[in-house]
Amino acid sequence: MIDGGAVPHLSVIIPTRNRAASLGCLLHALRHQTRCDLRYEILIVDNGSTDETADVARGAMKAAGAVPVRYLYEPRRGVSYARNLGAAHARADLLAFLDDDGIPNAQWVRSVWQAFADHPDADCIGGRLVPHWTVPPPSWMSPAHWGAVALQDRPAPMWLGRDSAASCLLTANFACRRAAFDRVGGFSPRFPRCQDREFELRLWAAGGRGLFLPSLEVTVEVPADRLTKRYHRRWQATTAHYHAIMRYRDTVDADGRLVPENPESRRFFGTPLFLYREASRHAVAWIRALLARDPTARFFHESRLFYFRSFFNTRFRSWASAAETRPARVDGIRRSRRLSAR
Repeated sequence: MIDGGAVPHLSVIIPTRNRAASLGCLLHALRHQTRCDLRYEILIVDNGSTDETADVARGAMKAAGAVPVRYLYEPRRGVSYARNLGAAHARADLLAFLDDDGIPNAQWVRSVWQAFADHPDADCIGGRLVPHWTVPPPSWMSPAHWGAVALQDRPAPMWLGRDSAASCLLTANFACRRAAFDRVGGFSPRFPRCQDREFELRLWAAGGRGLFLPSLEVTVEVPADRLTKRYHRRWQATTAHYHAIMRYRDTVDADGRLVPENPESRRFFGTPLFLYREASRHAVAWIRALLARDPTARFFHESRLFYFRSFFNTRFRSWASAAETRPARVDGIRRSRRLSAR
């Protein structure tokens, strides 16, 4: 019997909203890990559910077993609020995060703890996200589109950090040392999407390092409504919007390294010129795929064009807003200088 009153080795934080059925499956998997003598706790953070989520959580709290389960309620909508609340209440120095639609493998808890023990220089660790298809995937669904359905797979371990900042450890299968989490201030509620990338960019900028390990595996259910072209176009547009806000394409160079943003670099309506060239290449490739009657390649390049259109629109609105206030600021400076001269 694991002592639930002692400080746990690991705190598992699960933000959830209106997914009572999948939450129950996840809790069962976590509470029945095999060959695990570690102390760990489960924190369910209800992010404003209106279904039976609270009942599922209370049922898990009352169930006999060695793993303590706690239920927290976060009324502010946004997964960043939920994850941060869970971290604030967690008792362990290792914080692990799962989404409510994933199922960790039977040794996941032990694997997370062992990974940090084996790699003391890792500030955070992520792992594989493999699909459980609820319906057969469409013919155009290739690994190039996996990000849109929260899938991630690499054949070998991979270090991430300042010199390899283009990749991202997805928070559907993610763990972080509390010291590193607190050092950069947790997840930003400003980003209801892409909050994992934004968090990691701040961590890499602070000198942190992350590690991807294939041995950490979570199976993610892919619902049918995420296997439509409409969904993927919308996902690309939303992702681009937040990439534009967080300056991701401005601070990660072509080699994937995190670099200081150069305010003197050439821009057109607020967007670096190299992104226009990149969009043009996708437009030409889309035309070639159309002429070659290759629907898979055509949709890939089409989805990228949706990304760039959203990115350009976001930057243009920001540029136009700044341009409107610029004359007022200049006039204010001039008036201030004239008053100072009197």
